Amino acid sequence: MAVNSAGNAFLEVLSRWLGSNVTGAIEWQDGKRRRIVFLEAGQITMVQSNLKSESVERLVEQGVAADLIAATRQTRLLGLLAERDGAVLGHPASEPATREPVPVALALWEVAHGLPAVPMDAFPRAVPGAGSRLGGVPWAPALTAYLTALDGSRSTDDVIDFAPENPSVVSSALAVAHAVGAIETNSDPAVLPKILGQGGRGDRPSGFFQASAERTEEQFDPDEATDLIDDARIVAAQNHFEVLGVEWQDPPETMRRAYVSLAARLHPDQWGQASPEAKAKTEQLFEIVRGAWEVLSDPKKRDAYTRRVIMGELSDEEKADAQLQAVFEAERLLTLAQLDIARQRFPQAHELLKQALAADPLHTQVRAYAAYCVIRLNPGKTSPAVDEAVRELEEVAARTGTDWARLLVARMRQARGDLDGAQQAFIQTLKINPSNPDALAELKRLRGMRAEKENAAKGFFAKLFGR
Repeated sequence: MAVNSAGNAFLEVLSRWLGSNVTGAIEWQDGKRRRIVFLEAGQITMVQSNLKSESVERLVEQGVAADLIAATRQTRLLGLLAERDGAVLGHPASEPATREPVPVALALWEVAHGLPAVPMDAFPRAVPGAGSRLGGVPWAPALTAYLTALDGSRSTDDVIDFAPENPSVVSSALAVAHAVGAIETNSDPAVLPKILGQGGRGDRPSGFFQASAERTEEQFDPDEATDLIDDARIVAAQNHFEVLGVEWQDPPETMRRAYVSLAARLHPDQWGQASPEAKAKTEQLFEIVRGAWEVLSDPKKRDAYTRRVIMGELSDEEKADAQLQAVFEAERLLTLAQLDIARQRFPQAHELLKQALAADPLHTQVRAYAAYCVIRLNPGKTSPAVDEAVRELEEVAARTGTDWARLLVARMRQARGDLDGAQQAFIQTLKINPSNPDALAELKRLRGMRAEKENAAKGFFAKLFGR
């Protein structure tokens, strides 16, 4: 359609498309000059232009230091807003070849100085259910709440004066809110809304698409949330993917579309005039959906969540807890094995130690006692397994310098008939821990055994040679 002010015509179409949740492209053309803005689910997904002055190359030549994607978008939008002549056309369902999505309100905030200002003598009024169009804006939440509560009873001048933000920010925020259709203006103070139940609000302005009818109190019942939303599925979902109704293998874009669809229906702004029961139900569902999207919208979080929930991979905290439990189990089995070793029940002790090694293969004390059992189960034998057990036991004693390890070495040498080596190991044990009771008892017993042998040898020679 031919217009006198192409920039204003673009904003009019943009506002109506946002109100009707239309996906497609809004095109401005003037001869061969063209700009196209792609819109989808409250986001501008791409802004294209065939003007050389608005190309990335030109911006690079000008030395733009900011993000080139944002700078290019801003340059093209500002150019479009400034146009006075040309035609604005709508192409519903059109999609860009590539995407650089940004919330519409945020994109317009970046070029707010190019937007038409809300007249000071107008009376701004919030459009019920349209507050969600202000998603992504950088100003304080209090200002959003303020704008979405405007009832049309105060002039723009008063609205700015009483706003919870400085006037320049409020003026720009009003321009953005008006551009996206979150507020509308009247030339006279608006009549206060009719008492609920006595009628709906007036007709909306006509355009390319009619906005959906506003929800009123009389249209709701306590169970409407259940009727409109599959709340049983959302509440019973076992993971974030089920919350959105997607598969974990689905592409991110599919997940985003599912979230946008649910969030658009569940957002509190859509249920502000519902019954308390319906409002509470949808708020609960909205928080569940938003929590799921907070994870799935971030590639790193989504990947970690998929590995943990879908693939069964433990989280870092769960891994640490599992490792701790494995250590506890290994030490429990070690204690039982030590009791069996004290009773000379080496086969039973060896079985317990094999289970302990399965729980914690790197447990030093378990490995040492397992090596000791291998040696005791093969008395007087030489084999690769026995030789490896001897080496491991000696290495543990040398590496740890503990009295328990040196005591095992002493007992191992004694069992293999190396009494001198055993006595030396018992003495080293007592040097490490002079109060080690087992070492004291074993050394005393070993010395007694050596004395008996010496006495027996002396008696034999005395009888043989006489005095």
